[in-house]
Amino acid sequence: MAQDQIGVLAICYGMLFLLCLCVWKMKSENLVSQRVMNGNWLLLHVRHAGGILIMTGLPMLFLPIVPERIFLWPGSADHIQTLALMIAAFLLLILVAKNRERLSIEKAVYQKGSVFHAMLHIVLRSSFLVSYEWFFRGCVLFSCIDLFGSIPAIIINLVLYALIHSFNGKKEMYGSVPFGLMLCLFTIWYQSVWPAVLLHLLLSSSHDSFLLSPFLYKKSTPVL
Repeated sequence: MAQDQIGVLAICYGMLFLLCLCVWKMKSENLVSQRVMNGNWLLLHVRHAGGILIMTGLPMLFLPIVPERIFLWPGSADHIQTLALMIAAFLLLILVAKNRERLSIEKAVYQKGSVFHAMLHIVLRSSFLVSYEWFFRGCVLFSCIDLFGSIPAIIINLVLYALIHSFNGKKEMYGSVPFGLMLCLFTIWYQSVWPAVLLHLLLSSSHDSFLLSPFLYKKSTPVL
């Protein structure tokens, strides 16, 4: 049973890695990639939609054991847990604010876009991140904890997480390690993936909403 569990997760991760690799080679891995800034959003949408299927659909169908308890909303959180989560959220917002100058430069080089693609990106990206945490901090982390223990499981999780982020550059790959560690610790502490989901959505939405603001607030007729 344990070998089957790891086998299914390894196949899902391998498929996700190949999907990200293909989209990266086609220069469509994120909002500031070459094709997206030139108006071709299709592969970015495919990356997100395909990732949702791989990280949510396949594990639900084929995993021998799905640790359902960690996908539930935390039953109760004490004051220390709540305060720690609020502090982490505040620090992430500070980090985004400090990166605004760099993001302003990236936002300025956009050449083509539409409200339709911007809104579709928000929906797919948000769903993708929920699936992302469901898979990494849910299925992978807790399956590895059951098999190897907490510390080896966290190390495995961080390595796999950093490899996926390598397609977005070395800076993001290195930054994914402390961020991933924080998400792992909150998930284990709360015995739920939802704190990780909320923190990841907060970071991503703060970043993406700033980059997408030229499309979301422009008055011209959307061009599909």
